[in-house]
Amino acid sequence: METVFELRLKAFNRALGVLDLPEHINLWTGKMPVIFTAKKAEADIMTAALAEAAKKQETGLGGVAEEKDREETELEDAAFLVAQALLSWFNDQKQETEAAEVDFAKSAWQGLRDQQLLAKSQRVIDLATAVTAGAKAADAAKYGITPEAVAELVKERADYDGIVNEPGVAQSIRKALTKGFRPAFALVEKKFKELDGLILQFGKTPPGKAMIAAWKDARIQKGLNGDDDKKKPVEPVKPN
Repeated sequence: METVFELRLKAFNRALGVLDLPEHINLWTGKMPVIFTAKKAEADIMTAALAEAAKKQETGLGGVAEEKDREETELEDAAFLVAQALLSWFNDQKQETEAAEVDFAKSAWQGLRDQQLLAKSQRVIDLATAVTAGAKAADAAKYGITPEAVAELVKERADYDGIVNEPGVAQSIRKALTKGFRPAFALVEKKFKELDGLILQFGKTPPGKAMIAAWKDARIQKGLNGDDDKKKPVEPVKPN
């Protein structure tokens, strides 16, 4: 991640930290304007999503779009394997209705959209769970229908569900990140500017004024050593 982005992320977290201080949190939580509390929560989620994406980029795990594609593929593969095992089992058990539910080609799995994939994979989980808990569980295990296989599918579905059904503000960050860090940071900065304007309403008391002053200071982007980014003027060289 570029240094400028690293510094901006630090500034976001520094500002949120000011609001979370014990002496400040009761000054704004649930107080008028109450929308400040909701927008602060959104800023928390957006900043965390941004930090997570930055961390993944630094560790070489790929971008947001690549992550979603990877998790989607892993769920499709896991669901297809369990579904094929169930298909063989249900056919041998003469359970035509259940067999029809899992008779799904790999290309069909790949064509499912987000919520469709989650719903279809959940149905496979439900059917497989019922089989592994049934009287013929030992026989079904010979087909590869085991608690371990179901658990793996449950994990893959949970991973994908976490991406698809993130809070709306986190989703907005994820979408912006597909275009790069600049638009994502701009989106978060816009949220913080809303807080910049709203926090001024808490300045009617000395504690509120102190919180605002601390917030404004935290919002200043600082250098890696904690100094303001603004360079100090170079002092003129005195003649000998």
